Amino acid sequence: MVVQHLDKILKGIAKEDAFSLINKIPLEMLNITPDQLQTKTIICNPTELLEINPKLYHADFIMELDHVILITEFQSTYIDLHDKRQFRLYTALKDKDRTNNKPMYLIVFSTVEKTKIIDYKINDTCSFKILVISLKNHDAEEAINIIETKIKNNQKINQTELINLALSPLMSFEGTIEEQLEKTVKTLNKLINSINRSSEFVFGITWLLIDKFIENENTRKRLCNLLSDNMRLIEEFGQSKFEDGMEKGIEKGIRKGKKEGKAEGKMEGIIEGMIKGEKRGEEKGIIKGEKRGIKKGKEQSQIEIAKELLKANIPINTISHATKIPKNQLKTLYGK
Repeated sequence: MVVQHLDKILKGIAKEDAFSLINKIPLEMLNITPDQLQTKTIICNPTELLEINPKLYHADFIMELDHVILITEFQSTYIDLHDKRQFRLYTALKDKDRTNNKPMYLIVFSTVEKTKIIDYKINDTCSFKILVISLKNHDAEEAINIIETKIKNNQKINQTELINLALSPLMSFEGTIEEQLEKTVKTLNKLINSINRSSEFVFGITWLLIDKFIENENTRKRLCNLLSDNMRLIEEFGQSKFEDGMEKGIEKGIRKGKKEGKAEGKMEGIIEGMIKGEKRGEEKGIIKGEKRGIKKGKEQSQIEIAKELLKANIPINTISHATKIPKNQLKTLYGK
């Protein structure tokens, strides 16, 4: 299902990927300060409003930063009264469920409107502001050609170029939005050979646009299926990178633990050796004490490392492989 894929992909976006889109927003028009955009995390939840009407709401997504909430919508027609009411409903639903006082902003990326603030008056004392960002002065063909050229020349593609590719169906072009989306998908398929984390976000936005703007069911399914195959590869790539990173992280932690354990064991060995040095000589005692202390330190450090990994719910098979501690011993010691 489209929504499930988007939920999985967009909720896992990196901060730099989200900011490739956020940086296109003229934040001064909303009086958003740079400090408000300082954030350690970004929560992206495109499907949380589905309970009312999936057909109307699944194409929008929400980016929640540490200090602000940005509700985003893509629009290919002029904003009318129905749209304004729908946008107001977005913020009302989010406001109902939120557990903080972060300010919320509704942002519309438009292919026909000018960049402006729409002040939707609910009554004489209450109004709702909508920031419209125009993309009609951007050249879709140019955005695609930049990517195509870099793919051909095996050059690095930056995040701004990737997000421009995803938004190209909302830019100026000849033909229909369906034809432009097809061009975008074809270019995205060529990116599969240079998959990276940023590609996830671009694929996700393109899928949003396909599902929202392409009315012909057969065309929509065909393009979504093309993206689905490539997004599956991206997910598998990301999972392999995660597992590889976890393994390397565990090994690095063990090396550090062994080093610390060795230092601690060495000190124990020196003390023990000095005590026995009265009979065997100081030099022999220190050497023997070091060996015993180092061994003890290594064993103890591995056990402590394993204990912390178990607390973090790391699989026993992975811990056993990394620490060389038998699985049976891990289960006996820590009841896992």
